[in-house]
Amino acid sequence: MWASQAMVTIEELRQQPLPFVAADQEGCIVEINDLFQATYGWTLEDLEGQSLSMILPDSFRDAHHLGFSRFQIVGESQILNHPLELMTICKDQRAINSEHFIVAERRGESWVFAATLRPLS
Repeated sequence: MWASQAMVTIEELRQQPLPFVAADQEGCIVEINDLFQATYGWTLEDLEGQSLSMILPDSFRDAHHLGFSRFQIVGESQILNHPLELMTICKDQRAINSEHFIVAERRGESWVFAATLRPLS
């Protein structure tokens, strides 16, 4: 879907007919859409203010925290702006294989992150 575009904005992701999640500069969830709730079972009340790692498998959490910290320091990441196949943890703790497309945007002195998640299984 995104292969031909160099950069995708958070607003463009938000417009896609896919589950969507956004996080602040600390990696805390600030927004999900109705498709995210319908697909993965989480509500905004469940996730708001929680780390993105809540929706990731335990085995991936350390790598996520390390990569997130590295991005905060150097402002670069190998995982942004292209599809990644990752597991997503549902509210009922099932893991669903999903294609994540993650972007980051600078807003003043901080960063905002967002992703679409397309279930593959």
